Amino acid sequence: MQRMPEGEPLPGPVPGQILVLLDQDRPRSLGRELARAYGLERIGSERIALLGARAELMAVRRGRLEEALAKLRRDARVLSAQPNQRYLHMGGPAQPRARLAEAAQPSAPDGDRQRLDAAIPQYGPRKLGLPAAHDLALGRNVLIAVIDSAIDTGHPELTGAIARSFNAAGPADARLDYHGTAVAGLIRGHGLVEGAAPLSKLLAVRAFKTNDETTFQETTTHVVIMAIDWAVRNGAKVLNMSFVGAHDPALEQMLRTVGEKGVIVIAAAGNGGPAASPAYPAAYPGVIAVTAVDEADRRYEHANRGSYIAVAAPGVDVLAPVERGGYAYVSGTSFAAAYVSGVAALLLERDPNLDPHSVADLLATAAEHLGPNVRDDDFGAGRVDAYKALKLLANARAAKRDDLARP
Repeated sequence: MQRMPEGEPLPGPVPGQILVLLDQDRPRSLGRELARAYGLERIGSERIALLGARAELMAVRRGRLEEALAKLRRDARVLSAQPNQRYLHMGGPAQPRARLAEAAQPSAPDGDRQRLDAAIPQYGPRKLGLPAAHDLALGRNVLIAVIDSAIDTGHPELTGAIARSFNAAGPADARLDYHGTAVAGLIRGHGLVEGAAPLSKLLAVRAFKTNDETTFQETTTHVVIMAIDWAVRNGAKVLNMSFVGAHDPALEQMLRTVGEKGVIVIAAAGNGGPAASPAYPAAYPGVIAVTAVDEADRRYEHANRGSYIAVAAPGVDVLAPVERGGYAYVSGTSFAAAYVSGVAALLLERDPNLDPHSVADLLATAAEHLGPNVRDDDFGAGRVDAYKALKLLANARAAKRDDLARP
């Protein structure tokens, strides 16, 4: 999987495809009626329980897409109609695999495993304050949905990590992709890789697939909203969304609904470069947008800038598990977002009633400022500090108990 070239515009919609939302109480035959009336081909139909809607995916058979959209939007039976937006991953090439191949062997004797562990530098956990944070929380009883490409669930780093899996993307890929496995491992790894929340549980939600015409893995609005709906209905408390696209009304509505239910949404800020436009879903209100920094706390050279960026986390040359039981160094805002999803799980272990605003505030208040001001467009509030965030939470809970105890 390749990185989207810096400076390139965000991916556009799937040519000729329209996503139509209908009230779920309407007859199921309505989708077919609309397709016949407006010269469309009905591709798929899925119930989206969180929206109380049915998502109808259609393709234009005759006429122009803009004309079909206009007609659908004027139809009183239609809740909304929009192009079916595409999304791409936010990770660069994984390097180098060959040098780390021996580390992937789970049968190595304990002494050899210790030697390999010491030989593979990992600055991310230290920068995030994870060693101290793990004395306070490990992410127990927190479900994190990784909405991504297929995860290598047999990887030694992910033994016992996957609570449930869901395939929203269709047939298996001809080519394996490392991205989903790397994101999952940075959240939950517990071997050579020190994950941010090593006792959390993951919902492995496959939403990305290989595009036959490119080397990119991609997904669409139709698939993503199905994936989110399944994840939240199956108990996800955190959604990790390490991908980007253009502004998308259906996804924005979905994430607003999810936030109202108390689910924490964490997204990659984008790898389009400092001059890039805001990337979505990271730029939606209520989403915690994460940028990437290196070991020296420098902004990842390909990271987006902007007022929507909330916090930063390590995301340059971080060690992660990859497909086929391997390991590699990976870079991108995708992987910074994964770390922050794990830190959110640590906070939720200590207080399961935290809402999205509270989690965002704890992360920002405890962050290590990296710019000249309290916040800036490069780093947001600064680099996340898991230990300080947990201590802030403990102090706030203690103060609340004291207030309640006063006569």
